[in-house]
Amino acid sequence: MDKRETISEEISDIKKEINTYINSKIDLTKLQAAEDLSRFVSGIAVKLVLFYIGLFVLLFVSMAGAFAIGSYTQSNEIGFIAVAGIYFLIAIIFYLLKGKLIQTPVIKSFIQLFFPNFSKYDKE
Repeated sequence: MDKRETISEEISDIKKEINTYINSKIDLTKLQAAEDLSRFVSGIAVKLVLFYIGLFVLLFVSMAGAFAIGSYTQSNEIGFIAVAGIYFLIAIIFYLLKGKLIQTPVIKSFIQLFFPNFSKYDKE
């Protein structure tokens, strides 16, 4: 063999290795994206189920509280108005503290989901 054939074969081998490497990186990226997406979707599904269960619990506890207050005051209307007033106050407090209660935890959870090794945001 002459040098040209040897160099040609080596270049051909290098091209095959590069193609194999690129295809492996693409497959790895796809797998990582699928893992992140499945973790995100399953997290949303769990949170939705817990939300609906919590909503029903809250509904029945609220009704029980309203009837209890109504029984105490001899007026169901006052009981339901009192429970509505409590929820209105909670809504106002929640609105005023929305940055700390909603925005920061959501941002942190997204950062943790997509960048598990990134912890700088936790220190701020």
